[in-house]
Amino acid sequence: MIVSRIILDGIAMSLFFNFSAGMFSFIMPQAYSTMFPKEIKLAAAPYVDKKEVRRMYAILLAVYAIVFVYLGVSTYFSGVTGFGDLFWTGYIEMLFVNFGDLLILDCLLRAITKNMRGFIKGAENCKAWELGEWMKAALPEHLLIWPLTCCPLAGLITAGIVNLMHLIFG
Repeated sequence: MIVSRIILDGIAMSLFFNFSAGMFSFIMPQAYSTMFPKEIKLAAAPYVDKKEVRRMYAILLAVYAIVFVYLGVSTYFSGVTGFGDLFWTGYIEMLFVNFGDLLILDCLLRAITKNMRGFIKGAENCKAWELGEWMKAALPEHLLIWPLTCCPLAGLITAGIVNLMHLIFG
C-alpha cells in the first residue's frame, strides 16, 4: 500500500463527492431535505416533489459511480495487489469521503444553510437547524454507520473492481 497515494486519492474523492453533493443541494434544496435530520425532513415533506427526489438520487448514484470508478482505476494503476491491501485501500479512501462529508457538508454547509432555512419550505423554524440537534443525527451516521457498513463495502467493491481489472488487463 502506498500511504501517500491513499491519502491524496481519499482527499480528491472526498472533495469531488462533497462539492458535487453540496452544489446540487443548493440547486434542489427541497429534495435534499429528505437527507437532513428527521425534524427537517418531516416538516419539509409536504413540499417535496417526488420527481425531484428521484433526480437527486440519480445524481448521487452517478457521483458515487464516478467515485468508485476513480477508486478502482487509481488503485489498479498504483500497483496495489492482494485482497487485504486492496480492501484497506478502499476502506481508508471511503473513510476520507465519510469524514469529508461530516466536515464539509454537515459542519461547513450546515453553517451556510442555516441561513438557507427559507429555501426549504416548511422547515424554516425547525429546532434541528441548531448545531447540537444537527450533530445528534450526523455523528452516529459518520462515526458508526459509515465506518461499520459503507466503508467495508467500499473496500470489498474496490478489491473486486481491481481484481477484475487484473483478470481483464493482466
